[in-house]
Amino acid sequence: MLIKVLSNEVTLSSSSNTTVNTAVVVRLIHLGAQEHVITIADGAGSNIGTFTMLNNSEIILEKDRTDTLQVDAGTDIKAVAIAYKN
Repeated sequence: MLIKVLSNEVTLSSSSNTTVNTAVVVRLIHLGAQEHVITIADGAGSNIGTFTMLNNSEIILEKDRTDTLQVDAGTDIKAVAIAYKN
């Protein structure tokens, strides 16, 4: 897979949510030793869903531009807007 970075990397936070620069495709990397729950919400703040991100893992996530991401705790999950090709 070939990815193109579209913005600066941000740290996911438990105290605020982010659209990751209004990204549609986001690369998430977890550098910590403990699992975390990621919450995806729509632009109005309504919960769309959650998933558990395992320690030392990477996920490519597709979302709507106004959808936000938030982590349950910690500062060890980084996110960046990308474009990709297979």
